[in-house]
Amino acid sequence: MTKTATVLFAALLSAGVAHASTSTSALPAPQTHDGITWLSGGVGESQAHAFREQAAHYPLSLEFVIKPEARNLPAEFTAEVPVTVRNAHGKVVMSATAQGPFMLIKLPEGRYQVLAEHDGRKIEREVVVGRAHRSMVFEWPARRA
Repeated sequence: MTKTATVLFAALLSAGVAHASTSTSALPAPQTHDGITWLSGGVGESQAHAFREQAAHYPLSLEFVIKPEARNLPAEFTAEVPVTVRNAHGKVVMSATAQGPFMLIKLPEGRYQVLAEHDGRKIEREVVVGRAHRSMVFEWPARRA
C-alpha cells in the first residue's frame, strides 16, 4: 500500500470511528430495572439521529407525536410521555416516562401491551417482540384551542 493510500485509509477509518462515537455519545444513559433496559430522548437533531441509528439494536422502538388539525402540517414530536409495558400475563415489566419523542426498549421475546399517555389521553397497543425489530408510533390528535 502506498503512503498516500495508507494516510487516506487512516483518515477514513478515524472519521468513521469519530462518527460512530458521536452518534452513541449523543444518547442518554440506558436505564435498567428488573432486567429490562430502555433509553428515551431524541430532543434535538443530533440526538434524534442517534436514536434512529441505534433503534435496530433494540427489539422495540416507540415514537411519540402530536398530529396537527391541518392535514398539510407534519406531526410534531412530544415528550414527557408515561409508558407502561405489560407482559402477556398482565404483569408490569416496565414503567417509565419518555424524556423525548423516542424510547428504545430491550424486551425478551413475547407478547406485550404498551400503554402511552399524553395530556390525559391514553393509547394502548399490543406488540409481539421477536427476533426482528418492531417500531410503534403513538400519535395523538392536537387539542383544539
